[in-house]
Amino acid sequence: MAFKRLKSSSSISSFLSYVSRNGGMSTSTNFIVESGFVANTVGGSHRSLRDVNESMLFLCDEAQLPNINTATGTQNGVLTGIGSVDYPHTRIYTEIQLTFMLDANLSLLKYFNEWYSQIFKDDDGGSIHSDVRFISPKNRATRVQYRSAYATEIKITKAEPGPYGADQRKPITYILENAWPYSIDAVPLQFGSSQLTRLTVNFKYERHQIVHRDIRGFPNINKGEVQKIDGTLLNSDFADNLPVIV
Repeated sequence: MAFKRLKSSSSISSFLSYVSRNGGMSTSTNFIVESGFVANTVGGSHRSLRDVNESMLFLCDEAQLPNINTATGTQNGVLTGIGSVDYPHTRIYTEIQLTFMLDANLSLLKYFNEWYSQIFKDDDGGSIHSDVRFISPKNRATRVQYRSAYATEIKITKAEPGPYGADQRKPITYILENAWPYSIDAVPLQFGSSQLTRLTVNFKYERHQIVHRDIRGFPNINKGEVQKIDGTLLNSDFADNLPVIV
């Protein structure tokens, strides 16, 4: 009898029912990356965060939800016969990597170059120019800025399709605190078959917070609405000041 119950619970219909109750299966193609750093474009013109995050929304090709890791120490002699025992003492926040497709204006490459130039600031006040005549002098000094000048939040949201959009349901968001780009990989250019130009940027950050939302049973949803962590509906694409899990 117990075998029959186990066999029934593992049937295809039971599996489909389980998946349906939990909002369907997750796919890796729906995600949103948002930056909090405001940069200047070529010529010193201001570019809003809305423009930057719109570019990231359309052009971010690959991202990762940050991992969880732990630094451990070793203690000997806890119990006779079991040797050394590991114990945790520090949380480790590993750097992340974001890959972007580039438009013909190289907008995101310019954006991250400007972000990086805020870390190592030249004496002339910047490294972004609209004309070769304004190239900085060769004997200029470069000084490292305070972290408050370049570190900001990066939000990575895993999204799932809803009734009115491909990213309407958002079960989890990672908020990376004091993030900054520590390296920008070389962008390969070559003859041969035409391919999209891609940019890879590596980030370090201080620590992250996690926002959990329950997307099961999305009741009475209207166009443009997303769920808050307690199940209520919000009218914006991203809700700030949500309760978080550290």
